[in-house]
Amino acid sequence: MTERLYYDQAYLTEFDGKVLACEPDGTYYHVLLDRSAFYPTSGGQPHDTGLLGEARVVDVNVKDGDVWHTVTAPLAVGETVHGKIDWARRFDHMQQHSGEHLVMGQIYGKFGYHNVGFHMGADTVTIDFDVMIPPEDLEELENAANQAIYENLPVACEYPPEEALPGIPYRSKKALAYPVRIVTVPGCDCCACCGVHVERTGEIGLIKLFSCVKFPQGVRSEMACGGKALSMLSRVYE
Repeated sequence: MTERLYYDQAYLTEFDGKVLACEPDGTYYHVLLDRSAFYPTSGGQPHDTGLLGEARVVDVNVKDGDVWHTVTAPLAVGETVHGKIDWARRFDHMQQHSGEHLVMGQIYGKFGYHNVGFHMGADTVTIDFDVMIPPEDLEELENAANQAIYENLPVACEYPPEEALPGIPYRSKKALAYPVRIVTVPGCDCCACCGVHVERTGEIGLIKLFSCVKFPQGVRSEMACGGKALSMLSRVYE
């Protein structure tokens, strides 16, 4: 299986990998490497983009445990290729996903609710629930999440030993078999997660909750973090 460099090196922006396969698909090519720092679409977090050699990476997905890159030009099998991650896109996703953990940690701690859906859109992050969060509590939840940013807490991503896993009170919507990757923010959240995160909460910068409303399939909350939240609030002010 592909060695996934992003799990241990979320801030890695360039790497070298050996091309194991290159399969044509219309005007694109699906490329398999022995190692990759490109994050694939997973768990509500969108894929990375960037370059493999001179070819643009337009999509990244996992198939049978391997990370496949959809690129705009063929790459020679057996050769080593240099990869470059679009860091602005990656860091935005890290801010959004880490911010979502702070918010969900507050919601779980106050109400015991789990989210049933999570998606990073072009402008906002949406979190879906099967129960309503009282609108009057949104300000308190937002303030508590931002307080965790001000405290600049460490964000730990690790695989605990199998014997230790049963004693860890991590959030999860379903029972998970070992190994399980746990993301922990002390005093705020402990959750099973395969996403890419910031190293400290201060890097999230800002969390803004915009709404929590009922819709036909349940309840949806909208939020934004970091640079995306600042940009949206600046546009509203203007």
